[in-house]
Amino acid sequence: MTESQRLALIANAVAQGDNKLDPKLADFMADLKAEKLAEDLVLEHGLLEASSQDVEEEFVSLDSVTASEREESEDFDSDENLVDMDNVSGSLREIFGE
Repeated sequence: MTESQRLALIANAVAQGDNKLDPKLADFMADLKAEKLAEDLVLEHGLLEASSQDVEEEFVSLDSVTASEREESEDFDSDENLVDMDNVSGSLREIFGE
């Protein structure tokens, strides 16, 4: 079978086939198209100014985290407060000159 015959066979199979996309793939493609449109808009017109409604919506979403939730979550930087620095190894003390 020659290359042109194989290409004709593939073209015929594609033309007769069911060309429906999987719904997940279709959603993904729609998301990619939306991102591309947004990127083109920003490139063409620059960043848009935030409206007062946008700021208010962002404030509400940030305010949804309560103070107790913030206190319960362990801060990465505060873990040093959980270690007794008087009980570190001698070699570590030498590094810091203590």
